[in-house]
Amino acid sequence: MNNPYLKSVSKTLQDEFKVDVIEDILLVRKDRIILYSANGLNEDTVLHVITGSLTLIGLDETPVITLKDILYHFEYNNAYADVSGRSTYYKYVHNELFTTRNYSMVTFPIQRNNEKIWISISRNIVDANPSLNVYFITNMTDVMSKEEDNYKKTHRDALTGLFNKYTLDYHYGKKYKHPDFHVMYLDIDNFKEINDSEGHASGDTTLIQFSDILKEYITEDNRFYRNGGDEFIGLLFGSEEEIKAIGQAIIEKVRLLRTPIYQKPLTVSIGIVQANIREDVIRKADVLLYKAKQMGKNRMIYEHEKIRQQEEGN
Repeated sequence: MNNPYLKSVSKTLQDEFKVDVIEDILLVRKDRIILYSANGLNEDTVLHVITGSLTLIGLDETPVITLKDILYHFEYNNAYADVSGRSTYYKYVHNELFTTRNYSMVTFPIQRNNEKIWISISRNIVDANPSLNVYFITNMTDVMSKEEDNYKKTHRDALTGLFNKYTLDYHYGKKYKHPDFHVMYLDIDNFKEINDSEGHASGDTTLIQFSDILKEYITEDNRFYRNGGDEFIGLLFGSEEEIKAIGQAIIEKVRLLRTPIYQKPLTVSIGIVQANIREDVIRKADVLLYKAKQMGKNRMIYEHEKIRQQEEGN
């Protein structure tokens, strides 16, 4: 033993307190599984259980498991994957699990028997034999369930459930240079009158009904955000025809809505910019929205960013 105190302390604990330093102190944690691997670092890496039970994280009791077996239960339905994108979040977890660094740690959820279980996996190279890796798997569900809930609250609009402006800014910075990028700016027509005549409760109901329409067009790539008040923004990807079709469908579905009390018909104005210069695209879509309002509302205006920038330069 390299530690000069370990041998004597171990004997004292055993003789005076009937406590084994390994079994009763170092390996006593009930929320953690300790494993080792000796066959490299890939999805087929076999982890051998040293102590603990895989039932701790909802898996079957077994002395060995592969990293592929664990990733098979990867739970995509979580707030972090929701914000970053499912494929991006999985890639991050995968990269952390298989990094060549001497030490790594990553926390992510798995699903087993319809239950979401958050686990933390840390890996260390064994100094005495670098061909060995030791893994510590900890059940983090109690902590991460609260963390996830807080994360969701900071990225979602409390009323509509859509992403908020904070997430909009984050996603815009990540996506605005991608091909086929569009910004759709939407505003419910005459919304102030609804609040004034029917009250804020009716206004909130109207916002929820409108948001439910937008949610029909959310995909892994296409997202909608509440920018504040009755203003909403979509970051969308697709051809001109596809994006126009989405805009027109939203207009038609909003026409079928009625205010909660007086049953007044609702309409929406939309400005859409197809990005090809990628400079301040959201503001340019807002300009088109204002133009749609000036032209009588209840309509959509679509332009290529280059054309919009040329007009603003004149």
